[in-house]
Amino acid sequence: MNIVHTHAGDDSDGKIWGVEGANILFLLAALLISIGLVLLLSRHHAPTFSVGAGAVPLVVVAGYVFALRQGKPKSFDTDLLETFTNGTGWMPPARQSRNPLFPHAST
Repeated sequence: MNIVHTHAGDDSDGKIWGVEGANILFLLAALLISIGLVLLLSRHHAPTFSVGAGAVPLVVVAGYVFALRQGKPKSFDTDLLETFTNGTGWMPPARQSRNPLFPHAST
């Protein structure tokens, strides 16, 4: 019996600077928004205020990415939000139909 290693389980979005897949896009978008906000606010406000207010989008998005997306399962953040709103994020529906073609015929 020959065993052939096919890499069938190796499915990765890759990493850039240690940040997984699309999470880097969230961080880059937040960085661009922060820079734009600093430039917009620096015309009329003190530099400390404009940098402090401009850092808010980057800090919020970085907190979101590293707390709810980085290193977590694929839909962890949306399941957690659904659990907070409905209480059913990781559970099957309470009432499932016997036949998926006839949803009115519930158990």
